[in-house]
Amino acid sequence: MCRSCVCRSWWLLSAVVLLNASGCSKTPVEHSVRKVTTDDVRRDTDKAVDTATAAAVQAKDDFELRFKTSLAEMEVEIAKLREKGAALKDDASLRWNEKMAELQAKRELAREKLDELRTSTGEAWSHLEKGAQAAWDDARHAFEQAAKEF
Repeated sequence: MCRSCVCRSWWLLSAVVLLNASGCSKTPVEHSVRKVTTDDVRRDTDKAVDTATAAAVQAKDDFELRFKTSLAEMEVEIAKLREKGAALKDDASLRWNEKMAELQAKRELAREKLDELRTSTGEAWSHLEKGAQAAWDDARHAFEQAAKEF
């Protein structure tokens, strides 16, 4: 064997001995897997259901508040529109009254949907949300048409 190979072997052997002597040897780590029990599943499921219910209630409350605020804002705008319409005469007044009656009916429908939302449970409200949104969109469209025409 050549002299450089012996030197390298000696250094490698010295390093291994020093590492073992200093406690750097790794012992295998034992992994224990805890079994999942039916109680664990039941507890986690209950927690998930509670979280989902709370999220549904919060979404319902947020939607209801936005809907109520938008309806109140529309009431103010309708009052301003009524002031403008009071000065109209003849055919314009007839068309105005028709548009206002249509707007009033659609606004009432939107208000009824809001009342349904208020009394609905957190889980059931998502079915009512689409109807309430459609009623609101319809009322808003009727208002915009009346405002544009007059």
